[in-house]
Amino acid sequence: HSDRRHAQTAHLGPEPQRMLLAASFVSAGETCSSGIAGDAARRGCAEWCKAEKAPNHCRFCKCAGCAFCSGVATTVGGDGASAGKRKAQGAFRHSALPWPHRRSSRATSASCSARVGTVPFVMWMPGRTGSTWVQEALNSHPEVTMLGEVFNNGTSHDGFTQAMCRFYGAPAGRRVRRARGFKQKFFQCNADLKEKLCEYERQPWAQRALESCLRPASTPPPPGMAPDAGWNVTTRSFSVFTAVGARVICSLRRSSLDRALSKAVQVSFFKKCGVSNAVTAAERACLERMKAEGVRVSVEYVLDVMRQAEMAAAYNAAICEAQARVSPVFYLWYEDLLAQPDRVFEELQRFIGVEPRPLRSTAQRIVSKGAASWISNLDEVRAAATALRGGKAALEDGRCKKS
Repeated sequence: HSDRRHAQTAHLGPEPQRMLLAASFVSAGETCSSGIAGDAARRGCAEWCKAEKAPNHCRFCKCAGCAFCSGVATTVGGDGASAGKRKAQGAFRHSALPWPHRRSSRATSASCSARVGTVPFVMWMPGRTGSTWVQEALNSHPEVTMLGEVFNNGTSHDGFTQAMCRFYGAPAGRRVRRARGFKQKFFQCNADLKEKLCEYERQPWAQRALESCLRPASTPPPPGMAPDAGWNVTTRSFSVFTAVGARVICSLRRSSLDRALSKAVQVSFFKKCGVSNAVTAAERACLERMKAEGVRVSVEYVLDVMRQAEMAAAYNAAICEAQARVSPVFYLWYEDLLAQPDRVFEELQRFIGVEPRPLRSTAQRIVSKGAASWISNLDEVRAAATALRGGKAALEDGRCKKS
């Protein structure tokens, strides 16, 4: 797998490659004090710590022992410490981005522009919609650079929009190719997401969905508890997308049960293998070992994710519909990608302005056909999901009830 990974990251240069191959865990146990209520007193690397959320998670002592918080690299280890974390691609670290970083830059979204002759794009996505598969596939095209979740987080001090502008404005070449983009959890919609979902449920007007998503959060999140997309990152990102004329890929999934089941299995996979997606040979082998041992998922967790997915599905689609009225949007439905990958990938390549060709990806689905043979309580999960769908009140879970 090391040869494949080197080939994937060769165009980024030696320093970014070193950062992208950072592993997940370093020695923990040292005393630590973050000042965050409820945090641990010693450095550790909890299972929920993620490299793509490093600007937020690394503030916690519970995550300070993770390698992506310190830049320490290791070699591939056993099941629980699978190294060479691709997730390190997601950490917002200037040294890991494939273009020069100048802290003196005063670029703003207003002065942002795409490099002439290039095609800027962005993928708006929730989790578990096949985005890693798509990212790997597009990066196999010689004219495409697609980064991971490098822009999910941002603060007023990290040059967030400036880094996005430099990426889109970089000259086409070895480091950043002609068609360039990245994945982003845009549908986090800054903060106040629950309130925004409930507003949309009461008045489901597609033309208002994007407007409400971009509305700045009303109050700052508690210290150390910024949401996945950071503090008003959605609005700040959107200003850059508009300035550069980015083409939007909306990555969506129709089945809330399938998405919830994928999330639940992901939890087990991360506990055993230390990663969220199976791409390298070592990660795929670890996935097969996990399946051989069998998995029992949390029914309560699956139902909770289903509730969230049901509430968000229509809202996310409406956001994309609103955006489609002002700029090109490609609807990338996970179910369509599974059913006809060649057709969907051909259409997607045309959308981002490159000549279609067969694409390669080593990403493997963590939940596929035959799951009943290794998810021991799958029948129980399906029965509970059917019962949940049968009652609207249960599905809503009281989330949008008036106080």
